[in-house]
Amino acid sequence: MSDPDQLIPEEEEDLLYWASMATLYAGGYIRILADAIERGDADLQVDPVAWENTLIAVEGAMAEQIRGRLHGPTAITAEDVERMRRLRGLGSTALSGGERSPELCRLALRSMESLFGPDWKRVAREAAFYARALNQEFHPRSGT
Repeated sequence: MSDPDQLIPEEEEDLLYWASMATLYAGGYIRILADAIERGDADLQVDPVAWENTLIAVEGAMAEQIRGRLHGPTAITAEDVERMRRLRGLGSTALSGGERSPELCRLALRSMESLFGPDWKRVAREAAFYARALNQEFHPRSGT
């Protein structure tokens, strides 16, 4: 009898690709949004739907790490997933014109460190480049 959590190689490759892309774009959107809020920009430069979908996906990827189906540069904990959920909520509120919580920037830094490890600053800069390019391709009216 096979283990229901055991993936066949193609599924494993697809899961790894999905998790890698979710993590990359989430890191980019987090960096873009936190920087815009920190600067006090009127335009937060992230599409709200892209934010929500991407952060939900990265939460799923993080849960897969906790279950042991994926491995990343850091050990993800339930606290990391909860922090990401909180960040998603605060970001969604800010992107919909609501409060720009000062907690968002602190959560953003901790979340990126949990996703990328000690080299998170460099990786987040690169991720922001890719997220801006994707955002421009799919949301050209956003001006990013």
